Amino acid sequence: MNRIRIYLNNLLGRIRYNLALFRKWCLKECVLTSKHWQWAAYGMLISMALFMLGMGIDFIGELHPGIYLAALVFLLGLPLLSGLGVRLGLKILALLPHRYNWIYFGAVFFIFFTFGFPTKALIILALFLVCSGAFLGAGIYNLMGNRWISLSQARRILTLGFLLIGAGLFAFGWVYLLYPGKGQEEIKAWSMEVKHLPEHLGVEDPTQSGSYKVDSLNYGWGKDRRRKEFGEGVDLITPVVDGSNFLDGWEKFSGKLRTYYWKMGPDSLALNGRVWYPEGEGPFPLVLMVHGNHLDRDFSDPGYGYLGRHFASHGIISVSVDENFLNGAWTNFNKGLKTENDCRAWLLLKHLEQWREWNSNDSTFFSGKVDLERVVLIGHSRGGEAVSIASFFNGVPYYPDNSKEAFDFNFGIKGVAAIAPVDGQYSPGGLATPVQDINYFAIQGSMDADLRSYDGLRQMRRVKFSDSCYHFASGLYVHGANHGQFNRSWGLFDINYPNKLLLNRQGIILVEDQEKVALAYLTAFVKESVDPGSGYLPLFRDYRQGRQWLPELVYLNQFHESSATIVCEFDEDLDLTTGTLGVDSIKAEELSLWKEGRIPKKWGNFRNNGVFLGWNNTKDSVPGTYRILLDSSFTEKISDHTHLSFLAADAQTGAGKRNIVDSQESIVDSDEDDENDEDDEEEPEPMDFSIVLSDKDKVEYRVRVADYQRLQPPIKPEVFKSRLFWEDPESEVILQYVSIPLEGFVSDSGNHISATDIRSLCFEFDLGEKGSVILDQIGFSR
Repeated sequence: MNRIRIYLNNLLGRIRYNLALFRKWCLKECVLTSKHWQWAAYGMLISMALFMLGMGIDFIGELHPGIYLAALVFLLGLPLLSGLGVRLGLKILALLPHRYNWIYFGAVFFIFFTFGFPTKALIILALFLVCSGAFLGAGIYNLMGNRWISLSQARRILTLGFLLIGAGLFAFGWVYLLYPGKGQEEIKAWSMEVKHLPEHLGVEDPTQSGSYKVDSLNYGWGKDRRRKEFGEGVDLITPVVDGSNFLDGWEKFSGKLRTYYWKMGPDSLALNGRVWYPEGEGPFPLVLMVHGNHLDRDFSDPGYGYLGRHFASHGIISVSVDENFLNGAWTNFNKGLKTENDCRAWLLLKHLEQWREWNSNDSTFFSGKVDLERVVLIGHSRGGEAVSIASFFNGVPYYPDNSKEAFDFNFGIKGVAAIAPVDGQYSPGGLATPVQDINYFAIQGSMDADLRSYDGLRQMRRVKFSDSCYHFASGLYVHGANHGQFNRSWGLFDINYPNKLLLNRQGIILVEDQEKVALAYLTAFVKESVDPGSGYLPLFRDYRQGRQWLPELVYLNQFHESSATIVCEFDEDLDLTTGTLGVDSIKAEELSLWKEGRIPKKWGNFRNNGVFLGWNNTKDSVPGTYRILLDSSFTEKISDHTHLSFLAADAQTGAGKRNIVDSQESIVDSDEDDENDEDDEEEPEPMDFSIVLSDKDKVEYRVRVADYQRLQPPIKPEVFKSRLFWEDPESEVILQYVSIPLEGFVSDSGNHISATDIRSLCFEFDLGEKGSVILDQIGFSR
């Protein structure tokens, strides 16, 4: 053993000796003088100059010399100036004591790691932190001990100056963080400013409690160590279920910590629920409500108690489902669960299986009290997508991603409601999850800082109707509503600390108003879904029919129904002159813009097309028109239809140059310029235009859109205290449902047109100089 130890020591000694010799050689032979560095810099300059020369040769005859010189200054000068800035920064850092300069770097990275804002905002925050802390700390140091006495008058003045600057910045920072925001500029609810305002609905106010007495209980696995109501204090015991096929990521280190906290794994997921039920024999409809992704330890399921109690008072059993164990956690050191939204959906159906068992078992408390043919699912955020996925899983025999997971659910799900939902986190086979033959409703707030784009509208437009039953799909955009106030456990702040300190909290509507909107619409939706013909359907066509129940806010409605006949949906092909059903041809004249394309939203697009129309009448008295010519046989199919309906919104794009369609229908650019397509600084007013129906004798029957509905100008919510903290577009295209009775169309002679006489439908942009609009789902409804 001694020989081996001596041999190893000698070996290590020789290695160290050789490394020392190599280091000595490098220091001697590889030293670069200032001239070496100078000519190395020249070499880099020569390389860049040759690159720019190559660009100049490549663009000879294509670029004006002035443009080339400007490009040269930009492409070469800007990087060199940036390098000079880095050099100056390094010189400043060299002045700092080596013992403490790591703290300055740490402060910068602290900002970048802690806040989730655009880069420019992070740079400003980092400079603010460094400057305020440095000035304040250095000033306080000079005031301590005997140092102040030893300072010269000039140094004392500088010290006081830096101290005041540091203290001022520090105070401003904290005041700004505590400042709730400046609020929103008041905007007019233009839908209320019409000639023909719809009448109030003559049904009971859905925000008022019902006549049933309400009781509550909790069911769960009985082993929850964090919550007594699902642990030792649970009222009904439920089995655990194996969700391993639906979850990825639980097996990693963060998954082990998740198991340690929850005492369950992916193969033993709990079925926990808070139940509010009406006293009585039943059977009663059933509503399941499910939360979205929130911090798992900040339990989300109690936050829908106000809805659950309200539904139960109206004779509906309501359950707030606990899926907190699938939520994000502080223990997600690497990555959390992946593709878990399908698991959230599957768990809802496993809850329904448990209710089916209770309902069919004579010995259980809920025996015979549940009508599983009248079920409604309500989800919030990720739960808003989960309920749509659940409705899809409910009707298929296998899990699309793994056929080993067989399904046999087939519950009577009549409706799906989504509160500020995500969309696309689960895409079976790379496709959007289908939603079919159910009622659908989505609600979204303009001040949502968590999900700032209206994904519920994307889901709503995806709903398809194929059976013979009546179904509808509806959406509601509420200006001033946020993400969290739909759940009492989430509240005012949509994002986590510290980012939430920079939210414009003053711009969010009162929680009482937001909850009232939720109560009105969700109660009406549940009633209309489980009891069709209850009288609340018109509320989803037009919020103004229930305005007596709602807070005075700005609302935008979207609506589609299975009984409507859509002539133009714009998703069928790429031919601008064809429609969806019953269209002979489409023509456009005198328009400055005519195209079909994806309807944009803040984050991506709505995954469906609309037609974009622009007009620019500033130098021509002839208005632009968009005309749909119908097949002569088609009008028999709409003989019982009473309204023209469509979705429309300000396209939020420039009107463009005026185009003229000649007699051969080829589009020719005119010499007319669109002088200024930029947004006006003044508060915009809604666009207005005419719609003209023509009969077989070419008699025209005209209506002004603004007499029935006014398209709200783009809403620009200030979600944060400053635009510095977000990079989203100021506004989003929000479609509005427009429904005009055919009896409102009048000819010059005062006659009205019937559906069977209609031969063409024309949008005539004659009531404004210029503008642009998106149209979708043009058709007729009963």
